[in-house]
This record gives sequence, C-alpha cells and structure tokens, in this order.
Amino acid sequence: MQIDFIWNLLISLGLTIVLELIFCSIIKLRSAYNLTFVVLVNIITNPPVVLLNHLLKQNTILPSVLIVLVLEISAVLIEGLYYKRYIKDIKRPLLFSLGANAFSYFSGLLIFSII
Repeated sequence: MQIDFIWNLLISLGLTIVLELIFCSIIKLRSAYNLTFVVLVNIITNPPVVLLNHLLKQNTILPSVLIVLVLEISAVLIEGLYYKRYIKDIKRPLLFSLGANAFSYFSGLLIFSII
C-alpha cells in the first residue's frame, strides 16, 4: 500500500511538472530561471496537496469536490505568492498560478480518463 502511494505521489508530481512546463511554453515563459522555479514551486506544493487529498478522503466525510477545491485554491495562492516574489517576468502571478494549476489539473483528468 505504501509503495503504491509513493508511486502515486511521484506520478502526480512528474505529470504536474510536465504539464505546467507545457503551460509555460504556451504562454512564452521560457527562461531557464523561470522554468526551474516553476519546477521547484511544484516540488514544494504538489506532494502536500496529494498527501492531504489522500488523507482527507480516507479519514473524513467531507465531499471530495470540497477537498480538491480547498487544496487546489491553497496551492494556487501559495504558488502565486512565490511567483510574485521571485519571478519578475510574470505580470499577474496569481492568474499565472491559477492558469498553470487549472491546465495541469484538467489535463491530468483528461489523461487519466483516457488511460
């Protein structure tokens, strides 16, 4: 069970990083510094979100939609604050964070519905 969960964490992180880098490419955010920073921010935020999602769904009666919504909004806010502080090329860091997270979340849903 623990090995499966670790694989889920790694797959989620890897897929999120790939999808958010694609998003960066689409909006023409391409410097090595910016892309590295996007990867690092996702390493900070993705594993706690996935872990909390798993724990809350297993151990509470909260609706799944509410859990995901609160966790994703938290990730958007945290990432947006990091982007605002450390990436000057992003004019609207919260909007960038929302776009990147929405792109990776919904692309991931699409990918897993196909598989």
